[in-house]
Amino acid sequence: MISKSSTTLFQSNSPGVRTFKRILRNRSAKIGGVLLFILIFVSYAAPLFTDKDPNKTVPALALKSPSFEFPMGTDGIGRDNFSRFLYGGRLSLRVGLVGIIIGALLGTTLGLISGYFGGWLDALISWFTDVLMAFPDILLALVIIAILGPGITNAMLAIGISFVPSFMRLTRSSVLALREMTYVEAARSLGSSDARILIRHILPNSIRMLLVLITLGIGSSILAGAALNFLGLGAEPPTAEWGAMLNSGMKFVRQAWWLTVFPGAGIFLAVLSINLIGDAVSDAMAGTNVIPDKK
Repeated sequence: MISKSSTTLFQSNSPGVRTFKRILRNRSAKIGGVLLFILIFVSYAAPLFTDKDPNKTVPALALKSPSFEFPMGTDGIGRDNFSRFLYGGRLSLRVGLVGIIIGALLGTTLGLISGYFGGWLDALISWFTDVLMAFPDILLALVIIAILGPGITNAMLAIGISFVPSFMRLTRSSVLALREMTYVEAARSLGSSDARILIRHILPNSIRMLLVLITLGIGSSILAGAALNFLGLGAEPPTAEWGAMLNSGMKFVRQAWWLTVFPGAGIFLAVLSINLIGDAVSDAMAGTNVIPDKK
């Protein structure tokens, strides 16, 4: 058989399943998973926890400190901070996830093409990646936003593009090693197309490293999204989002601590939970091997 990776990866005794079991047994993964589940649940089940409109303003209730009626107080124009925290979590988490997905899809595709075909394509893609890497991630995102204009969709796209170089280089280095493997040569000699070889034989064996980068990258993506929203380049008012809430609460930081503490805690817990899961995935992936038999 030429390649078993795409058909045996998820069988009961396959390396993929054994790795998944190791992740589930990891204490960091358990803690991170519980934290992330709680954040996702309370955000997407917000109507179960509050009946207040996150965008409704009541100036007479401005800057009310946390109480039974307002668990996280109110902001400078009388909006309920608790409801804004819950609904804002949806957007913050979605920005982080979508951003890393965009970066993974674009970067992995470019890395597969660059590493497998080589030649002028490799030189062109590597040059493009070097240009992107010349900018710090947040600065690159700001440049893209400046070109495309502010908005939550453009912010997610900008975050995704800023992650392209990392995924491209990781995938390329993996492909350069895998394309010389015996089973790839066998598939090529049997007439398999380049697309089939890339999708069926090379990509599955690059998943381990990409999965680690994805899990660790989600936290960075959430932070980048919060930073862009803090700068006013993402969600447009009055949309609730943790970074934007930090921005609006900065002017009241001395008299209304709750306006910055709660959204900041949301960002902290989200990134912490993702990083704990990412560390567990990294530990579980160490030493695993999904390279198929070379028969």
